[in-house]
Amino acid sequence: MNPHPNLGYTLKPNSGPTASSRFASLLGRAISQRKPLIESGVSDAFRVFGGEADGMDGLYVDVYGSGAILIEYQGRVKPAISPGIAGRVVLDALWNKGVRAVYHKPFSKDRSRMGGKLPEVATSRDPIAGEALPEAFVIAEHGIKLEVRMYDGLSTGLFLDQRENRSWIASGVRFRAASGKIPTVLNTFAYTCAFSVAAAKAGAITTSVDVSARYLDWGKRNFAHNGLDPALHRFAKMDTFEFLGYAARKSLRYDLIVLDPPSFSSGSKKKGVAAWSSADDYGRLLAESAMLLNPKGVIFASTNTAELCRKGRLEREITKAIPRRLEWLTLPPPAPDFATEKDRFAALAFRPH
Repeated sequence: MNPHPNLGYTLKPNSGPTASSRFASLLGRAISQRKPLIESGVSDAFRVFGGEADGMDGLYVDVYGSGAILIEYQGRVKPAISPGIAGRVVLDALWNKGVRAVYHKPFSKDRSRMGGKLPEVATSRDPIAGEALPEAFVIAEHGIKLEVRMYDGLSTGLFLDQRENRSWIASGVRFRAASGKIPTVLNTFAYTCAFSVAAAKAGAITTSVDVSARYLDWGKRNFAHNGLDPALHRFAKMDTFEFLGYAARKSLRYDLIVLDPPSFSSGSKKKGVAAWSSADDYGRLLAESAMLLNPKGVIFASTNTAELCRKGRLEREITKAIPRRLEWLTLPPPAPDFATEKDRFAALAFRPH
């Protein structure tokens, strides 16, 4: 491997079967396998190491432009490797790809014991390897720009596994817009509104729903990064079920509805936000969303909840919740950097008749 000036660090290729040398070898192989994607120009944000699928369970590496994230599921990485050493290995491997900082996001085996507190390293401006990056910067993906933050907590503001699905939604919007009618898109659990940006950039009028004003503000910045006027779109700070009820009463209808909820949420009585569990509540979400569709409208349903990712489970959930004839649509295959992890995600698109 090539040394880089920041660390004065060189991993010796024949240093023996240590955890660091094993990780370096596996990471180098994984990066090589993803070379066509990395050089394609499709995006400058992608996963370069996928845990067990790439040979080391519990460790993941995501790249966002000049930054990289080392994701560690504590207690699963064997043989153990210290984050500092792993970070230097990552920086060394990705230096020639333009990466200048590696940040660390550790996930505890039992997050309930954290009492809602984040590990200090998840919000530290100082990376575990390399130079500190700006608090926020923009990456490119399929012609859109999205703001990411390397030390904003355990997430960055963007879920990379949905890259091709965002592009699929944009293509669907362009197809509908070609008929002369402006498509309407509802994005539930919108987070930082990446699906909404993809749809709006393609010509849709969007509604983004989330309980967090902070994330909706982030979403508005994402619109602005793409030359889109947020004032022409709707951002609803509401519980999703609350909004679905409101939309039904107001006879609001949509051509495309995006359902990509978290696996669970504890909710807040103080804020009037109900607890959420995909395993328990996804059926209701589907049924109430389907009532808001325009004729020939489409629902995109996605989940990373293990129970719903079992073969055929999400499809059964959909058919049980919506007892109508369904036309299943073809989604793109998983992106190359997530193809080996396809059992961890499930997504279907359909048109009820």
